[in-house]
Amino acid sequence: MAETTKNVTKASTKKPTTTKTSKEEAKSVVNLCIEDTYDIEEVEGRRLYINFGIDEEVIESIVWHILRYNRQDRGKPIEDRVPIKLYINSPGGNVVDGYGLIDAIITSKTPVWTINQAMCASMGFLIFIAGQRRYAMPHAEFLMHDGSTAGWDSTAKMKDRMDFELNEVEAMTREYIIDHTKITEEMYKEKYRVEWYFLPKKAKEVGVVDYIVGEDCDIDEII
Repeated sequence: MAETTKNVTKASTKKPTTTKTSKEEAKSVVNLCIEDTYDIEEVEGRRLYINFGIDEEVIESIVWHILRYNRQDRGKPIEDRVPIKLYINSPGGNVVDGYGLIDAIITSKTPVWTINQAMCASMGFLIFIAGQRRYAMPHAEFLMHDGSTAGWDSTAKMKDRMDFELNEVEAMTREYIIDHTKITEEMYKEKYRVEWYFLPKKAKEVGVVDYIVGEDCDIDEII
């Protein structure tokens, strides 16, 4: 947010020069102002977006804002706090960074609502189910699977990491999914080894989605 504010200030207070500005340069300055103003309005409206793979950028931006909103709301009753809306369209990504965001959502006193705009796959799926309220657009898709891993180290060290992921991380993920949905342990074991794609109606049936936009609620509720 600090960066976008800085950009707006630069663009809006830039002094005219004697050099003639081309139409292309003028247009780029206007676009910069519009884009930065849009970003500020979205952030101040507590609307955050994940339209990319999950990596350290999530920790640096989304988590930072969730903590910031909680600081602003400190001392307010939870029912009086304006919810944070997190719009997700993600193919998944890094497990460690993803769980960093999941922890921020779960421990947030200010409610975090998650909205599946198009696709919540893999780690994107896990982040989505952390929301206190969970919405899906009518044709959004979900993917739950066992993920993937890679290693660039000695064989012994790679084995240590694989053992950790197969035992500790997999058990943690299984417990987390079962606790936050209606997916049973039996169903989880059945689907664990496959690419389990499903649509909002199925997602609602298995307790992944609370509201399908346009069916259970109006779009005004999520904007």
